[in-house]
Amino acid sequence: MTRFSIIIPTWKNIDYLDLACRSIEKNSAADHEVIVFFNEFDAACERWLGDRDVLHASSPENVGVCAAVNRASELMTTDYLCFLNDDMYVLPGWDTALEAYLGIADKLWLSGTAVEAGKATACYIGGHDYGSSPRNFDEERLLAEYESLKRPYDVVSTWTPTLLSRKSWRDIDGFDEAYFPGNGSDPDLAMKMYEYGCRYFIGVGKSLVYHFSRRTISRFDDSRRDVMDPKAYFKKKWGMSRKKFLNKILRRDQVIPAGFLENVRRT
Repeated sequence: MTRFSIIIPTWKNIDYLDLACRSIEKNSAADHEVIVFFNEFDAACERWLGDRDVLHASSPENVGVCAAVNRASELMTTDYLCFLNDDMYVLPGWDTALEAYLGIADKLWLSGTAVEAGKATACYIGGHDYGSSPRNFDEERLLAEYESLKRPYDVVSTWTPTLLSRKSWRDIDGFDEAYFPGNGSDPDLAMKMYEYGCRYFIGVGKSLVYHFSRRTISRFDDSRRDVMDPKAYFKKKWGMSRKKFLNKILRRDQVIPAGFLENVRRT
């Protein structure tokens, strides 16, 4: 089983972070490398770290998601970077399902599939409420039912969790840190990968995580002057709207035809 460097940026979310790390240890097939970046590092973060075997970096202020992942990536020692939100719980088979697609192309974007309580979309498996926080999380029921939630198909995706090769990450120079605190950064990263030559953006239907959803961004004051307009910035930077790129060029959320990947592997 291939080891990943799992990078988790966190901002005053210790209870979610603790659950995410526990799920990685409990439900992964490999002994993955976990790297945590603490925004606004404080005594609570220091207490949580304790004697844990977790690589980490930190900032005394909130530098945002993009800078956090970029800085944490400098510590990685494996060939694959996996970006995971701190409010996600990985489910058994999440990593083996992603690994099954490695090697189909040199330039490849893989995403897991989130299970959420909210409305279902092409990329999210919605309508399944296993709790709104670690305090009321029904882990036992989720572990008993997750197999039935797996999708028998894949979709075009740029969602988190995201798995990229270390080479690709280095070549495209990671996230654009102008996206602060992080909204809109995933489409921009996808455009960088597209310009780099990636044509396979695959949301793997059998790689599941439970997502508590927006537990960090909902606490951010978006009236701050340093919060930019991600849609306007994307259009100025790339010469097209984010919507056009995602819907017309990538065709995000579209189901990948059955047999497509088998044909890719044979070529």
